[in-house]
Amino acid sequence: MKTKPEKMPKALTAMWIIFTAAYAVWMIFFMKTAILENYETLAQRTVDGIIHSDITGMTGAHWLFPVWTAVSCGLLALFPIYINTFLFSQDNQKIKKAFCLINLIIGFAYITFYTFLKNPKLYTASMIGLDFPWCFRLWGIWASLSVFTNTMYMYNKYGYYSRLGIVCGSIGCAAIFITINVPSAGENLVPTLRCISHWTGALVFAFGCAAPMVLFLLNRTRNKDRRFAVMFFSFAAVLILMLVLLVTVGKDGVIESLPMWAAYIVLFLSNFTGIFTPAKEKQKDLVNV
Repeated sequence: MKTKPEKMPKALTAMWIIFTAAYAVWMIFFMKTAILENYETLAQRTVDGIIHSDITGMTGAHWLFPVWTAVSCGLLALFPIYINTFLFSQDNQKIKKAFCLINLIIGFAYITFYTFLKNPKLYTASMIGLDFPWCFRLWGIWASLSVFTNTMYMYNKYGYYSRLGIVCGSIGCAAIFITINVPSAGENLVPTLRCISHWTGALVFAFGCAAPMVLFLLNRTRNKDRRFAVMFFSFAAVLILMLVLLVTVGKDGVIESLPMWAAYIVLFLSNFTGIFTPAKEKQKDLVNV
């Protein structure tokens, strides 16, 4: 069983360099035509029988594409810095705690605001994005930033280390950048590249970001920490409830947001309260390969 390395492994940095480079190539050589030409046609703007005026946020403002490409590549390049800063570095803990708390609160507030930007009974996050593409991009940015940084902070706080968790979280955060660049093709799954790309990115993001938290909670549960066991089963129950509601009730903006809200609650209670840090108990290093 390996312990947490003193320094961030170069493999994690290399992974994010590959992710960022692949994303840049995808945007420049594949998505430029799609965003600036294909998605502006009437056929592509018509989703579920409704014509949307601008599903990319760049119609009539093509200069935004290179700006967004550069900015989004820069945002992806920050993730290895997040891993090193919040998981491996032990410096400036108060500053890092404040940063994580602030972006967690902003993330929760923005996700909630976005969910109710249109009637959540009729519109999911993806469908809202067809009318508010830049708000949708910001949704993906804040969701990935707030969940990922707080998860790394949680790992560090409790002396936990999981290479699998870090990789899953990284893949999930990279995947959401696919979803926010490829507009939804509608609520019905159809065998088109646009539909497959959008939903694949969304699903990988959901499972990828949930996996690190599940691994952590499961590890603490196995170590007979009752309070974390309650959190683990509660979190699992929310995920199961969402799946049941999706099958029985159908797609719904509120139902879709349940896992995100649950994740924010788990991260807040773990990182910023003393509920899960028993007094006079020496923290043990919990390591999972």
